[in-house]
Amino acid sequence: MATIARIIVTELGLPPNRKLLLQFIAASKTLLPDGDRHQFILLPGGFLKFFINDDLSNAPLFAPEYNTSIEVLKEQALTEFYQAFDNEILHALKSVANYVTIGIDSKGGRIQLVLTYDLQNETPLHWTGKTYPKPDERERLIKMPMESHFITIGGQRVAVFQCNDLSIFNQRHQPLFSPFADERRGAKRRDDTEAGKIKCPFIDATLDFNPDIMLHLPHSEGTWGVKFAKLNAWLRRKHGKGLQHFASGLSNPQLYPLSGTQGGDVINIANGKWVKGTE
Repeated sequence: MATIARIIVTELGLPPNRKLLLQFIAASKTLLPDGDRHQFILLPGGFLKFFINDDLSNAPLFAPEYNTSIEVLKEQALTEFYQAFDNEILHALKSVANYVTIGIDSKGGRIQLVLTYDLQNETPLHWTGKTYPKPDERERLIKMPMESHFITIGGQRVAVFQCNDLSIFNQRHQPLFSPFADERRGAKRRDDTEAGKIKCPFIDATLDFNPDIMLHLPHSEGTWGVKFAKLNAWLRRKHGKGLQHFASGLSNPQLYPLSGTQGGDVINIANGKWVKGTE
């Protein structure tokens, strides 16, 4: 079994990828010993999209009192998930994996959710979504609670980040937000700036959680490898060890080498073939 089985797609949505999923399932049955299953199947951010049925024009962008409405949006996203992943596909995936982690955005990107679905129990296990917006999203993104990124599954600490959330570990800006005073060269930590109000507690929460596994769901290729490297460096500094297993869900099979976007026990399938992470 693989801890993370990453399916690298060329297009978003299930219809253009149904054949790829069936190829993955068939290949996994050949690869896996009888009764064994991958722990996580990883797909990209925004793999599915759903229409929001409510008027969100006055929705708070980051407020605990909005959690009730977020639950409604999760239900709408879950309906889209079940419409895309019918019983045939879910039953087939169940035979080769325990969980699938998938990005489900609202059309227009007002909220960008991530669902971890328990294939064995046939039920949603955990929801999170984007918390740290890109500059053009600051005035419209409904941000998910920071604590939603962290979950323990089977005794392992799992962090699930959506796309730009991993940018809190952007090396260029870390002296401003570093939790380690010596990296700031005596300067005050910028925890009172617009970015720092999200980045500083998010960084601290991630390091305190000390994840064993990180699942990252970007919308596109990017310099994710250097951000994983900074996160691992800080985890090793704080705890003496980094991530055991990590990967970014990708939607570009020509993005090679893959090594910077994965580590530990990860396998990849692209164009119906197993692809080594160092190719």
